[in-house]
Amino acid sequence: MLNSNLNLSTLPESTFTYQFVNSALLFPCMEYQRLLRTEKVASIAENFSEYIANDPKVSFRDGRYYVFDGQNTVEARRACNGGKDLPIRCKVFLGLSKEDEATLFALQTGISTCLTAGERLRANLVARNPDAIHFVRATVDTGVEFAYDGIRAAWKIYCIETAYELYKQYGRERYIEMLNIINEAWRGNVDAYLAGVIRGVTRFISVYEGEYDRERLVQQLARTHPKTITQLAQKDTGSSANRHMRQILRIYNGASREMSLPLKN
Repeated sequence: MLNSNLNLSTLPESTFTYQFVNSALLFPCMEYQRLLRTEKVASIAENFSEYIANDPKVSFRDGRYYVFDGQNTVEARRACNGGKDLPIRCKVFLGLSKEDEATLFALQTGISTCLTAGERLRANLVARNPDAIHFVRATVDTGVEFAYDGIRAAWKIYCIETAYELYKQYGRERYIEMLNIINEAWRGNVDAYLAGVIRGVTRFISVYEGEYDRERLVQQLARTHPKTITQLAQKDTGSSANRHMRQILRIYNGASREMSLPLKN
C-alpha cells in the first residue's frame, strides 16, 4: 500500500559498508519502527540459521546506529547469545535522513518484516510521502483516525488498505462524503468502519449520485446497526461492494414508494 508513489531516485546515492556493530549500539527509530514482537523474535531464534539470516540494514545518523530493516533479527541474535549483547555484522548506510530510513522501512518485504497496513502508512507519513499525507489529512478532517496499532475502536478505521483503495478509486470528495455520512448515521460505532460497510456506502453514493436524498440516507442508516448490513450481505452474491450496496439501497428505500430508487449494477 502507498508504495507506488515512493520514488527511490530521491534517495541519496547508496553508500554503505559492512561493519560489526555491538548490538547494544543498535537502536530502532520509534517514529517509524514497529513495536518489537517478542513471539516473532522467539520464532526466529528457535529456527535461527546463518544459511538464511540476513544482515540487518542500519543507518548511521547523528552518531547513532538506527536499524530500519532487521530489528527482529538483531533481537533474535541476542536471544541466541543468552540475552547478552554481541557484535553483529550489519550493512551500514551513510548519509540517510530519518525520512529516507522511513521510506526504506515502508518497502520491507522480507519474511521476518511483514508490515501491517498501519505500520506501512505510519512509515510513509514519517517519509513525508505526499499521497499518504493527503490520504490521512482527508480522513482526519472528517473526525476519523486510523487504527495504526491494529486495534478496532470507535471513530477509527481498521481496514486501512480498503480505505486507501476507495480513496484512489472514487476520489477524495466521494471518500470524504462516505465518511461524513457514516459518521452522521452511526456516530463512530466501531462496526460502521468495517470494510464491507465503507465499500457499500461509497458504491451507493457513486451509483446514485444526484438521485438520493442525503438526509434520508443518514436517517435510514441510523435505524440499522452496521453489523446487520454485513450479515445480510454475506447471504448475497457478487462483489463485496455490490452486495453491501444492495443492502444499503434496501434500507434507503424502506417502505416508501415515492422515495424508492431502482436497483442498479
